[in-house]
Amino acid sequence: MKFSDYFDKLEITPNLEGTISEYLSELEESSDLEGCKMALMFVSETRYSQTEPLRNPQSVLDSLSGLFPHGFEPKIGLLGCLRLGKTLEDTEYAITQIVLELFQHRVLPVVIGGDRELTYSIYKAFEELEQIVNIASIDNILNINGGQGAYIGRIIKEQPNYLFNYSNLGYQTYLVSGAEIELADELYFDVYRLGQMRGSIELSEPLIRSADILSISMDSVKASDFKSSTSPQPNGFYAEEICQTLRYAGLGEKLRAVVITETSGDVSGVDALLISEMVWCLIDGLYSRRSEIPSSQNSSFLKYRVSLKNDEFNVVFYKSLNTDRWWMEVPVPPEYANKYRRHHLIPCDYNDYKEAANDDLPERWWRAYKKML
Repeated sequence: MKFSDYFDKLEITPNLEGTISEYLSELEESSDLEGCKMALMFVSETRYSQTEPLRNPQSVLDSLSGLFPHGFEPKIGLLGCLRLGKTLEDTEYAITQIVLELFQHRVLPVVIGGDRELTYSIYKAFEELEQIVNIASIDNILNINGGQGAYIGRIIKEQPNYLFNYSNLGYQTYLVSGAEIELADELYFDVYRLGQMRGSIELSEPLIRSADILSISMDSVKASDFKSSTSPQPNGFYAEEICQTLRYAGLGEKLRAVVITETSGDVSGVDALLISEMVWCLIDGLYSRRSEIPSSQNSSFLKYRVSLKNDEFNVVFYKSLNTDRWWMEVPVPPEYANKYRRHHLIPCDYNDYKEAANDDLPERWWRAYKKML
């Protein structure tokens, strides 16, 4: 693929010795992807919402260029700023094809700018591959029922359907209808209010670790920490919390794509720096990854078998001795063994183990199992 047919160039500005500017490289065509783990692309498509698009991606890139990597020497590809199609469908198709090309080269696409609906274009790449997908979003709305941004509602209506699970972190109850919350529950989606996450951002780790796509709306960040979102809110995540979620994402072996949306207008100064620090945390996690496959034969894992309801059935947990991360086994119905084989082991945390030890079936286990039936 010739990327220069799709993108306008951005300038890689030299910075201090040892900064990320030294590890950025322009991507003209597919052969340039060799050695890259990540590719940055800026998209200013806002025809879904009719909001003001991101006008100066260069300021975000300049902020990122001046940051220092520690303990790793990344090779980060820069695609540039996507030329928008004549129609929304043209832009969606272009993003899907570019993402597919990056997938083929095992490169992580990072899309910055535009509407949250761009997540749909990433999903379409998985659809073309006929691969079951988990989507996690950090957003103040649920994106399921009607209106702008309802890309999950758009996805679940499609047949054949490749969405296994949708997780939302940080929705704000007063911005979401009761019917939409009920629908999320009926579909066994994992949705967490902002109040549940406040001060406990580590609760997001298993959900992000299970995600193939992470979609982050900057509307989810408190306006005092980020003013350049399309719909600034008085409540939301703090800057350090949103950065922590990006590091969790980088550490997750399943992650295939990241979308950072709802940036509006002239994103500069501290706001540009926050987005660049989010990307830095993603890079830091990506280059700190440890491939872990839980197994009772692997001495790096502890296996716990917890009996519930007077030995009526067992829940099996694994804990990594290297990272302290947890997983649990969920039985896959035989007729769906091939379709859901990637979901036999689901990420969880110590709280799930404690719940099972108290003779309660973990909610996370139950939701995963019901989605397979």
